[in-house]
Amino acid sequence: MRDGRRPPGLPDEVERLIARVLDEAGLDFVTGRREVERELRAHFEDGLAAGASPEEMVRRFGDPVVTGRRIARTGPRAAARRRGQRGRWWMSGTEWGAEVRRAVRRLARAPGFAAVVVATLALGVGVNTAIFTVLNAVLLEDLPYHEPHRLVRVYESHVEDPGMQTFLRAPVLAEYRTWDEVFDAVGGIYTYREVGADLGDGDAPRRVTVARVSAGYFETLGVRPERGRTFLDAESFGPGEAGSTTVPIVHTAVLSHGLWNSHFGRAPDIVGGTVLLDGVSWEIVGVMPAGFRSPLGSRADLWVPQDLGAGGSNGFGNCYMSAVARLRDGLTVEAAQERTRTLSVAYGERQPDVEGSLPRLVPLRDDVVGATRRSMLWILTTAAVLVLLTACVNVANLLFARGLSRDRDLALRSALGSGRARLVVGILTENGLLAAGGGLAGMGLAWTGVRALEATAPQALPSMIDLHMGGTVFAFGLLVTLVTLLVFGLTPAWRLSRTAPADVLRSGDRAATAGLLVRRIRGGLVVLQVAAAVVLVAGGLLLARSFGSLLDVPLGIEAGGVLTYEVHLPTARYPDGAARQAFYEELHDRVARLPGVRSVGATSWLPANGRYHTWGFYWDPEATDGSNDDAWYPTDVRVIAGDYFGSMGIELLAGRDPRDTDLESEAVAWVNQGFEQVFGDLDPVGQQIWLAGAVRRIAGVVESIPYSVRGDLSRKAYVPHVQYADNRNWALVQTVRAEGSATDLHERIRQELHAMDGALVMYRPRAFDDVLSGARAQDRFATLLMGAFAGLALLLSLVGTYGVLAGTVAGRFREIGVRMALGADAGRVRRMVLRYAASLTIPGLALGLVGAWVAGRWVEALLFGVSATDPITYVAVVAIFVVAGLLSGWLPAERATRVDTIRTLSAD
Repeated sequence: MRDGRRPPGLPDEVERLIARVLDEAGLDFVTGRREVERELRAHFEDGLAAGASPEEMVRRFGDPVVTGRRIARTGPRAAARRRGQRGRWWMSGTEWGAEVRRAVRRLARAPGFAAVVVATLALGVGVNTAIFTVLNAVLLEDLPYHEPHRLVRVYESHVEDPGMQTFLRAPVLAEYRTWDEVFDAVGGIYTYREVGADLGDGDAPRRVTVARVSAGYFETLGVRPERGRTFLDAESFGPGEAGSTTVPIVHTAVLSHGLWNSHFGRAPDIVGGTVLLDGVSWEIVGVMPAGFRSPLGSRADLWVPQDLGAGGSNGFGNCYMSAVARLRDGLTVEAAQERTRTLSVAYGERQPDVEGSLPRLVPLRDDVVGATRRSMLWILTTAAVLVLLTACVNVANLLFARGLSRDRDLALRSALGSGRARLVVGILTENGLLAAGGGLAGMGLAWTGVRALEATAPQALPSMIDLHMGGTVFAFGLLVTLVTLLVFGLTPAWRLSRTAPADVLRSGDRAATAGLLVRRIRGGLVVLQVAAAVVLVAGGLLLARSFGSLLDVPLGIEAGGVLTYEVHLPTARYPDGAARQAFYEELHDRVARLPGVRSVGATSWLPANGRYHTWGFYWDPEATDGSNDDAWYPTDVRVIAGDYFGSMGIELLAGRDPRDTDLESEAVAWVNQGFEQVFGDLDPVGQQIWLAGAVRRIAGVVESIPYSVRGDLSRKAYVPHVQYADNRNWALVQTVRAEGSATDLHERIRQELHAMDGALVMYRPRAFDDVLSGARAQDRFATLLMGAFAGLALLLSLVGTYGVLAGTVAGRFREIGVRMALGADAGRVRRMVLRYAASLTIPGLALGLVGAWVAGRWVEALLFGVSATDPITYVAVVAIFVVAGLLSGWLPAERATRVDTIRTLSAD
């Protein structure tokens, strides 16, 4: 050691042998004595740890004089001879154990290096594994049904507009079930709106989600119940409709596995039992297996049969059903679509109400995922791969630097007789430990990431998808990592095989064997890393600006301070419109009297949640009998109650306020500004239109409220609930505007509701801001992830650039010392280092901008209110990386200016 003291731990005879070897080798502390001594100590420690005695180790080592002299005279000719040696790859278990212990000790002597490599690999592998888990579950894995490639979503379309997609009519769905030459099975499900019910009775009812399906729905998916049976044809396709699409003919129910477990305690005799829904008893006929989820609609707690019997609302004028079908074996979607054209023509000839209509078949996976979500996932996966690339480049540069620092260790082992194969095995072992550590940490990070994705963005993913950790992308990421570790980690051994060990051992500069080629490779890796980071940062900024534009869309709603919740009124206890209207009026009066409440209302569908109830209205003052087919216009219809406009901050532009209107004397409606396109120069107020089963006078005009968070508008008509309550048992969403935080009202409203009817449930209370947040979930999901990836890539590129610059400065200390001794000032040295930083950053920035421009065309599908070539974004990217380049070069530049010229030159 430098201070003359030897490290403890080895027997005296071994210490004397090591000292003799070092003396004969003629090495000093500048030319490698410390590295040689460390390698010799590691050799003896391994032998003693394996059980050999000190005497045996000394005897096995041989003559120390011969060994020392061999080290001293090792030169190019000996190196050439060694290059011809193949070495021995095969090792015994004891030798492998010794090699592993040696690798652990080497890494323990460089804990900072090991920690940085493991952390960097963990980030790359973890991010890719988490994203691939989502990608695999949504796009790559088969849907969890029997032969899912044969499943299609069935829409109703028209020969004049084949791309049109609408819900199915009940008799049309029944007809499709008979087309055996196309479909093996067809099943229907009511997805027009989520249906709920209050489970149980007494003081603690529970709200559950109910899915109404046709007979054959589960059979179409190829899923069998775990217990009991599913629905019979007579339970949904009965002899006649019961008068409402919400009430099946037969009260039977199939439970989900989760409800059977949580509410019924997995009772083995559940089949044949009953469940109380809205105070009505239903016979339990089956239980679905664990993990079953419907591909369409919300996640259901139980299923009941949908009444699809002919008559009533199950006529040709009511489109409200969704359907999934199983194609005949061997039939492609394209062939099936073509066959349905012939069948549709024949059906139209028998039934004029469907003339020109035909089914539109969409592969079920494509329908569940959607084009926008598919693009989003592939973009995020590409971004994750770029993060992995930057991580691997960082690791490669770290290994290059470590390889340079280990030149003397490897040279000594070569001089002591280790063949190239044994050197390679040692490096493989060390790199394998790093890869294993990074992989294990990455899997832990991925598991955390997947759980976080499920918790933070459930609405951004299909409801029937079950995220679970898969090994495919982890294997891919780990393979890439191992290749990186092997290729760049073996570089020191490859270089050593082409360099005389004596030259390395006698060189005071650890970078002496690095060469121009190695420096160029390291610099090229940094350029590649910067380019990948530029692409990610540009994509992240574009999505961030897009999401900002989305938040700035004027919705015409004062969302702050608005609380929404639902109350379902069971038909058994509230059998007619008058009873339901009386309940809502009393509820609104009670809530309005609560402290801080400004206004109370209700609606059949909240704004910014998509289109719903798109019906038609008729207006022709000269032909009021409905005979003019050109006088029918589409409009979205909303049923409202109380002070809905006031509670949502919707401005009344003309006419009377609903609160000031006699709703019992005349059928009325309010319309939005979109109706002005129909009436032209005429004042809409006072016009009579046929809408919602009656001739209604327009009592007022309100501002147009978008039906989506992206600002999409449509014509909209508002019908008072008091005039339309008998049409059906409307599930109204209550809207309450309050001073301050609306969430403080939850408990007080629940108490008022309980006082009115203790069996009712206050369902899904949410601030309207949270409703809007859910509608923006997919955009926010993409923005947050891309932003996180961009931040990681930028950080890794900073670290990588700094590492290369710092290593370069360290390797050029003597050159810098000479320059400063000859008169170069600190400013000139600083500029030299910063120029080198610019030579790495600027090419990477240029290459990355080209990549970002190309990738922007792909990202454009996710953007809103901003172009993929937005100049502000690209200027910001350039500014970010110019600053990043200066930051990464400044510290090495400052370090270079503090070189001790006298000490450096004397060491030389």
